[in-house]
Amino acid sequence: MMLKLTKFFLERKMWGDLVVIALIFLGITAVLQSRKEGFPELSLNKVQILTVYPGASAEDVEIDITLKIEEKLKEVENIKEVISYSEDGVSRILVQGLENLSPQTFRRLFTDIDNAVAATDDLPPTISGRPVIDEITSADSPVYELAYTGDYTKLKPYLEDLATRLRKIKGIAGVDLVGVPDEEIVILIDASKAKNARIGIQQIAASIEGRNINGSGGSITTVEGERQISLYSKFSQYREVLETPIISNDLGFGVKLRDIARIERRPIDQKMLVRNNGKRGAFLAIRKNGPADLLETTDRVQHLISNEKLPPGVEQIALFDQSKLTRDRISLLVSNAVMGFILVFAVLTFFLNYRAAFWAGVGIPLTLLGMLIVLKLLDISINLISLGGFIIILGMLVDDAVVITEEFITNRGKGLPLKEAALLAVQRMWPPVVASSTTTMIAFAPLFAVGGFPGAFIWTIPLMVIVGLLFSLAESFFLLPSHLAHSKVDAAEENKLMKRLEMLYLKTLHVVLHHKFKTLTAFIVLTIISMLLLMNFIRKDPFPQDSAESFSVSLEFPAGSTSEHSEKILELVENEIQTVAAGDLAGISSRVGTNAEATTLDRGTQNNLAISFIYLTPYNTRQRTADLIISELDEKISRLAVTHKFTYSLNLNRIGPPMGKDIEIRVISNDDAKRLIAENHIKKYLSSLEGVSGVTSDRMVGTPQIIVQPNHDRLAVTGLKADELLTAIRMAIDGVQITEIYENNTELPFRIKVETPLNRSLINMLAVNSTKSLPIANPQGNIINLDTLVTLREKETEASITHIDSVRMTSVYAKIDTKKTSPLEVMKLAQKDLPEFESVKIEYDGQPVETVTIFGDLSFAGLLAVLGIYLVIALIFNSYTRPLVVMLSLPFMVVGIAFALVVHNIPGSMMVGIATVGLMGVIVNASIVLVDTIYSLAENGRPTVLNIIEGARSRLRPVFLTVSTTVLGVLPTGYGIGGFDPFLSHMSLVLAYGLLFATLIILIVVPVMLSLFKQIPTPQKEV
Repeated sequence: MMLKLTKFFLERKMWGDLVVIALIFLGITAVLQSRKEGFPELSLNKVQILTVYPGASAEDVEIDITLKIEEKLKEVENIKEVISYSEDGVSRILVQGLENLSPQTFRRLFTDIDNAVAATDDLPPTISGRPVIDEITSADSPVYELAYTGDYTKLKPYLEDLATRLRKIKGIAGVDLVGVPDEEIVILIDASKAKNARIGIQQIAASIEGRNINGSGGSITTVEGERQISLYSKFSQYREVLETPIISNDLGFGVKLRDIARIERRPIDQKMLVRNNGKRGAFLAIRKNGPADLLETTDRVQHLISNEKLPPGVEQIALFDQSKLTRDRISLLVSNAVMGFILVFAVLTFFLNYRAAFWAGVGIPLTLLGMLIVLKLLDISINLISLGGFIIILGMLVDDAVVITEEFITNRGKGLPLKEAALLAVQRMWPPVVASSTTTMIAFAPLFAVGGFPGAFIWTIPLMVIVGLLFSLAESFFLLPSHLAHSKVDAAEENKLMKRLEMLYLKTLHVVLHHKFKTLTAFIVLTIISMLLLMNFIRKDPFPQDSAESFSVSLEFPAGSTSEHSEKILELVENEIQTVAAGDLAGISSRVGTNAEATTLDRGTQNNLAISFIYLTPYNTRQRTADLIISELDEKISRLAVTHKFTYSLNLNRIGPPMGKDIEIRVISNDDAKRLIAENHIKKYLSSLEGVSGVTSDRMVGTPQIIVQPNHDRLAVTGLKADELLTAIRMAIDGVQITEIYENNTELPFRIKVETPLNRSLINMLAVNSTKSLPIANPQGNIINLDTLVTLREKETEASITHIDSVRMTSVYAKIDTKKTSPLEVMKLAQKDLPEFESVKIEYDGQPVETVTIFGDLSFAGLLAVLGIYLVIALIFNSYTRPLVVMLSLPFMVVGIAFALVVHNIPGSMMVGIATVGLMGVIVNASIVLVDTIYSLAENGRPTVLNIIEGARSRLRPVFLTVSTTVLGVLPTGYGIGGFDPFLSHMSLVLAYGLLFATLIILIVVPVMLSLFKQIPTPQKEV
């Protein structure tokens, strides 16, 4: 069937031309229409449940919100784990679904979580709205970030208008504003005036709520017709609230709100300050929707932003543009592909002739266009990972074409006509060519089995390699013969360099075959040395972060610190950042009130927390990596930390799938004391290890808490209840939203609270006979002095309480100096050395756990690849022993891998692992053709030494060409000649140098192996 198709295209040149034209047209269309993004969008199978509980402590949030929702979630299936964070005023629950859920199953999980939260019907009435449930995906990360400095009164209207216009842009999913909260009307009660008028704060709130209402009273039918009855008593504008009557008598005299309070229009207190490049300001982040093209979307955003006229006194700072990364990667692929093609064409022209070289090289762009068509059909975006598949396949694309072309030229040298030479070339070479390509596909296919998020991250690489090889096969068998025949390609002239190489190779073969045991021993020793180098001197890092472009500095000041104090010290840290990162700094955006590593978080929790997000210039424009800048900055900040008594951590913003911290140990127990003992022991142990630094935990001491303990017997005498007391205190201190009006279709809430001087002292608020004491009225209207009703005590609290599956947890973190040790090695030491703690469970998470999983999956994929390759070769050769000759040469490829990693200081990574799998396929490719040729010369399936030498000599040119074209195809990417990217560079260098050393394996070891096996009868039974 295949030969019939080859003959069909040989006799109908136009059909081949039409196929080429179609590939070019559809490929270019696919490029224009395919989505472009930095990294593939991943569903993390994660759901967040966010509940705002104003004024509540972390412990109150835990009891009143978190535990209740967690209890309902226990009934939901397909959940891997539930991690929750109860902080002052906020409950955040992260539900992690099982890793390999299908999209349909995950949607069902999301619905079940929503139903479980809805069924939690005993949540406090004072929470802000209902819990917000969101799916977390990689698309939630902003693609464009801008910082602004200036006065709130100018930033608020401008940024709200800008955000509204940005949201209308095609492809925009959302715009997040941080630092410009909505406004509210704060009703500030003068406690002394209220008490003199014998008015309680609850009575004031009830009067305002009762005044600002509207509603329907039903309908009536009159002689004029049906009429709707409505009551309307809403404030027409916010200042009308001051005229609200609180109490009055029959004569019309009384007290209005303006007599005992004043109002202020101010931003809602989100307990957060935003600073940009050392000045107060705001932050704007833009998210695109999943199907949108990143480049087109950001182009529209940039067009709008570039034409903006900023208000006076407002400055704009561009911090992050994800499209730059994608544009760089696409440019890198195109430039390196062009360079690779030129180098490949030059080599083919030198050793063949220009016509043969041209048509053999045409397979590269045609196959790449075919791969782009498949990308579009499968709705896969053009991103860094899918482009990685293009880079890997780039050097392999001409392998099949070179074999067919070289055989065609050989046939032409024998005087065969053009079409016959082409047909015989396919007829003679299609079995080994199909076998070699099939084994490469099998080598990559097990990568689909890599699980979890890393597997979802890289699965397009094996897909693109397999698709590319299929297109390459089709082009080599059907289009290439037609082009060679109709272009009248003649036999190549004898190449003097090739002739010299052949003579040198023949001499070498005679020597090594004469000393085959010594030769094999030398290669085995070299392989063992290389393996020792790989095991002892190569660190493991699944996704190296050389090109990372941002990091953060988290700060924690002493408990009880004011926001003013935190901001003052933060400014010193920012100054150090600007000094150390000078020349490589794009901008700084800081927060006071939180140290959460989320730029779009718009609510703080603790005044003693702060964080700075540091944005660097693009990697290819810097002389220093982010890690090097972090190391230099660490020394500076450590001095400040000692002087000003704060703790800090420097955290790299990793590129790629989520991997967690360098070291992350979970200490799990509901016994706080025992959990603390275990935490301190682990921290002390980690601090003692070489190469481990920055040991800390997520346990934070909260703001000291004053506990108001009511005397319930005395409360009963006054007619008050504990909940009424709590409501009154909350109104006085934090304030409570009691009603709202609408201005320009925007809600404007009213919050009631006691005037600021009193708000600063709870003790003063509850003082006996104080004119400033909190006015609380009982049902009879009497103002009650609280000193006889309550007692006060102070206690320390935690700023955040973390759970895993409803059990309290503290996480211990540490940073690793990879020059001295590795996260995996530290985890192994900890597992061996740490004792078991009573009533405490220890779990490991973060980078080392992910590393074990990733490299375990890669090892399993490699084993499957080896078994699959053996089976295919055995079936093709109909032999059990011939595949062994090919397979036993594979271990020697570690020599080239070790050389590439050691010389270039490359860590063992997932991309290196993928390159290694690809290398297996390439080595097998060339080995199969070589072994097939040698056995075709042998009689009775028993090759002699002469057969081995002659077969090896005859395959020197195609092996040399396929290897050299593959190496030259990937070297431009490896050394970043057309643009540098560490991910792709590491992979390309391993392929290039691995293949260079593999050439020696193919040309030396395979003949040596065959000479050793020539005494072994070749089984001819059917396999």
